[in-house]
Amino acid sequence: MRILIATSFLLLAASCVAPVLHNVPAVGLAPPVASPAADFSLNQKIKYWQKHIPAMTTADRSEAYLLIGELQIEANFANEARISFYQALAGNLSSTEAGRAEKGIGLSYFLSSQPSLGLSHLEKSLSNLDAVSKAEANYLMAAYKGKPVANASAAVAERMNVFLVSANLKAPTIRGSMFAGSINVDISRREWRAATMKSNWDKMTTPFRITVHHTAEPFSSLSKAAACAEVKHIQNQHMNERSPSGWADIGYHFLIDRAGNVIAGRPLNAQGAHASGSNNIGNIGICLLGNFVAQPNRGRSYAVAQAPAAAQLTSLTSLVDRLCINYTIDSTNVYGHKELKSTDCPGPAISRWVANYRRTRP
Repeated sequence: MRILIATSFLLLAASCVAPVLHNVPAVGLAPPVASPAADFSLNQKIKYWQKHIPAMTTADRSEAYLLIGELQIEANFANEARISFYQALAGNLSSTEAGRAEKGIGLSYFLSSQPSLGLSHLEKSLSNLDAVSKAEANYLMAAYKGKPVANASAAVAERMNVFLVSANLKAPTIRGSMFAGSINVDISRREWRAATMKSNWDKMTTPFRITVHHTAEPFSSLSKAAACAEVKHIQNQHMNERSPSGWADIGYHFLIDRAGNVIAGRPLNAQGAHASGSNNIGNIGICLLGNFVAQPNRGRSYAVAQAPAAAQLTSLTSLVDRLCINYTIDSTNVYGHKELKSTDCPGPAISRWVANYRRTRP
């Protein structure tokens, strides 16, 4: 389970405006009390926050218990975690925080080999969980009921395995491919008349990262027909001009035109060819049509960098959000091409977008 210390820090700090009881100085999780050091063990982090609880405001204390409970779950301290979650629920939590606490109680019962007692708490948590946490809860409930679960990712299965083992339950059957029909596009491969993929491709492993590119070719049209022609041209280059035998298909999994249309590229069940060698493993490639880097050595039309269109950035954000949720990809694993290879791609504007995405997304 991923424990977002920084997020919890901010949530707790925001509640420090509550009145101080009995004239005890407010400590909470706001400065000057810093988060525990990154190299602290789980036990050290738990003790760190427990030490500060007595001096916290009531609101901060509830959120601190929630954080401690999640740390205790990660450390497999089932009974201690359950107590912490109940202490959190006794205070003032938002609906989202209450959902996390209910899910935590459910997880603690699975860890204690009492899944029947945890089921109702998981069910109660569902309406208040984010997509990733909901997928985890649904996975465990399906396992307990002996029913299949739809489109669960391998990452969810891996994270929940410890709870299944503790509860002596078998993993549920996953109904449907994790790749099939999971992302809607505005322009299909049929629409841009994609050539049939060759046989020289590797199977995509569970995606765990995303890399953003630009085509490095000037493109200004808002026409779907023009975008389709451009993507078809790129595919032809990749399949017939890259390496002696050519690539199996267009290198990117998705492309985005100037009007913000998301275009289907290489199927997601096939590893891409966009980030160089092993960087392509588990890596979803997204490419924006346009040249966002000044390249005066290539001639006048390349001399001035284009700016990505607002519609492109809006669609890029939406697409990356959907991919991160579907495949439980952490926002820290969203990259610009230049972060994986010596290149100017995708240019300063998209590099700023990537940095902002990592900073603002949980």
